[in-house]
Amino acid sequence: MPAKKVIVALLIIVVAIGGFVAGLVLLRERQSLIEEAAVPTGTAEVSITPETGNFNIGDNINTSVYFNPANNVISGVAVRLTYPFSGATPEISVSSIQVNQTLLSSGDWTCPTQNSKLEGINVVIDIACGNTSAAGFTANTDTLLASVSLKVERAPTVSPLIMRFDPAKSVITRKSDNADVLLIPISSGSYTIAGAGTQVTNTPTPTTKLSGTPTPTKTATVSATPTGTQQLPDAGVSYPTLFGIGLGAIVIVGALLLAL
Repeated sequence: MPAKKVIVALLIIVVAIGGFVAGLVLLRERQSLIEEAAVPTGTAEVSITPETGNFNIGDNINTSVYFNPANNVISGVAVRLTYPFSGATPEISVSSIQVNQTLLSSGDWTCPTQNSKLEGINVVIDIACGNTSAAGFTANTDTLLASVSLKVERAPTVSPLIMRFDPAKSVITRKSDNADVLLIPISSGSYTIAGAGTQVTNTPTPTTKLSGTPTPTKTATVSATPTGTQQLPDAGVSYPTLFGIGLGAIVIVGALLLAL
């Protein structure tokens, strides 16, 4: 058999085996769909004030959102706040979002994102600001990012109302490498609304008069905090993968036959 034919066959075998092995390695890798944002090793922080309060229907809940770069030189801040609601419309609505005017007046900051929306059973508040200066921004104290005013339209079904940061959508980016340096936020706002959880529900009225002393029954009140569940893709072998493996095996066999 000519030496040239043998060399070509060997090269085909090497390429086929290399592709086969690479395909198996890639199959073992799982890609997470969770967006990397706030990190356990971060040092910068965000917070909400006040963290507690008692309010009545018709009141405004005036909150402030702060960030602390913790001496990191940063290029931007983005936060997402969420709180639950029930019914067709939120019991507590967002009446205004006001970015810190001192930041904007410096000329070094721009804040293109200041909005609220409904996502499922949650009210979502997004605020994002970028620092456009060449030097970036640094501080080691709490700096006001924005003021958020909420309006108590009616008593919520669950009390207290909890407003918290979404760690998957909150970031503070470092100027030098654009890495996220935000520590997973633990600050939250817990606001008690008078009359919350006391809505009257339609209860059938008995038409037969009962005698004796009624025994009170205990009613359990459950305060549920919705949590998001993110599904990861199945890392099993798909039909296209099986086809590729089979094709690789055929190429190897063909190359072996060619070398004979």
